[in-house]
Amino acid sequence: MAGFWSMVGLVIKSLITGNETSGDVTDSAYENAPGAEPLCLYAIARFGRPDASTEGGFQPSDPFAEMVARSLVDVPESNSVMLDQFFSPNPDTVDGFQAMREAQLNVLNMGRRVDADAIFWGQQNAFGGFDLHLVSDALTSSLYDLMLPLTHSFRQVDHRDVSDALRILLAAQLLFKSRGGEQRLLQIARLTSYLEDFQERINRGEYFEAGGQGVATAYAFGAFVLTETGDRSYCASALRVLEPHIRKILSDAGDSPGDVPQAKARSSSGLLGEALPQQKGVAVVRELRTEDLVAQISDFARVDAKSTALLAMYAGLVNWSLIANLKARSPALAIGIWKMLERRFELSLGSPVDRALAICKLAEAMVASGKDSEDAKMIESGAAQYRRALTMVNNRAHAPLYAITAYGLAEAIVSAAIINDVTIPDTQVVPVFQAALKICARRDNPYIWGRTMFALSTVYLTNGTVHKDVQMLSSARMGFSQSYEAFMDAGAKGAARAASGGFTRTENIISQLGHRKAIMDATGGEGPEKEIAS
Repeated sequence: MAGFWSMVGLVIKSLITGNETSGDVTDSAYENAPGAEPLCLYAIARFGRPDASTEGGFQPSDPFAEMVARSLVDVPESNSVMLDQFFSPNPDTVDGFQAMREAQLNVLNMGRRVDADAIFWGQQNAFGGFDLHLVSDALTSSLYDLMLPLTHSFRQVDHRDVSDALRILLAAQLLFKSRGGEQRLLQIARLTSYLEDFQERINRGEYFEAGGQGVATAYAFGAFVLTETGDRSYCASALRVLEPHIRKILSDAGDSPGDVPQAKARSSSGLLGEALPQQKGVAVVRELRTEDLVAQISDFARVDAKSTALLAMYAGLVNWSLIANLKARSPALAIGIWKMLERRFELSLGSPVDRALAICKLAEAMVASGKDSEDAKMIESGAAQYRRALTMVNNRAHAPLYAITAYGLAEAIVSAAIINDVTIPDTQVVPVFQAALKICARRDNPYIWGRTMFALSTVYLTNGTVHKDVQMLSSARMGFSQSYEAFMDAGAKGAARAASGGFTRTENIISQLGHRKAIMDATGGEGPEKEIAS
């Protein structure tokens, strides 16, 4: 009995004094302590084939896998596990893109056996380095389907740029896994910190030749992931660092060499037109634009799986730059690439999801181009492409893709109405926006959901102001509030500020309408019309 009361005394004492070691436990957990629950558990597979001749089944260490593990060991909120297996695409598959898709899904299934959220795998390349692939549940969704075969090729494995590029890839995966505004903001800040140094060097003209193409593709991938949180500040630098690789892909796949200088002998002349034979002819060099290189491709089989994924990421960044009005690249470039990719999947009997995503992005580029040039016909053509894509997407199996396609269609109708200076047909666009909101899960895709709700609220605000409809304005006010919460959950502070501004603006208009109605009731007449500030 005495032992019981002594135990009770110890419990009461602990409640009063608290746990003196709680602070140390928190700090060590942030530094990947063994007992901490990581946000992301990633697996690293072998980069070389196992040697079947080894005795007792013992396999020597894989230097590339160990290098990846060393580079990522200090990334907070993550832990690793080694996967003693080697993976490679099936060489007998007709289409290399489908072979890479099957390989990625197979690797992901093997990673799930060890509870891994993401898997780094690949093979040694011809440059003495390695080709790396990353796969996770987020990257196998329909939104990233075209980028699934993305390959990061590294040369000097001990170069610091390679380690930093690997950290960018893991930071992007941590952002995929994070939930809630605070956690996502933390991961966004971490990913941004990895990108900032690279951005400064890119702006100075560096292309990371020593580390290999993988450094550029990893940077661009990180920038692409950030765009879906509303941060498009890295789009221009990502496009710049990818430009040489994209031009090489297009030149190699074209019917004729892309950058062939066209020399024309031009004899110099003096002031009176006399020839000056001592001077040699001057070669006039004209470099083809990137969009011209796209037009030269007629055999789409020359664009392999790795090139397809890189082109999709590049064109996606061009789309985001157009949406953000960065003027980083021509809209014709994005339209040309998406048309080419859609045609490639059509001829190679690709999956309907691949074609639908390419068509959706084509429509997005066309609408952005039409809005920039105030071309209603271009926007209507984009809307027609969105309708094509909707017929190819299963809204249950591929909800995020269906949601962004429906959002794009409604946004195209709204943009065409604004350019044509007619009232927005809310009876057409509101059901489309509502369908997108119903299909898209707010918890899993907070930015897509918030963006759609913001656009719907803007329609309510615009038409409610025109028709002085308080009920419609009330719907707009509620929608802006909900989109604000969704943007905060997504970590998109800029978009959240825009939603907050929309809420305040709607409140002011409702207040003005209420004040006007009170005056009318008091005076018993219509009174002078007062224009409501838009």
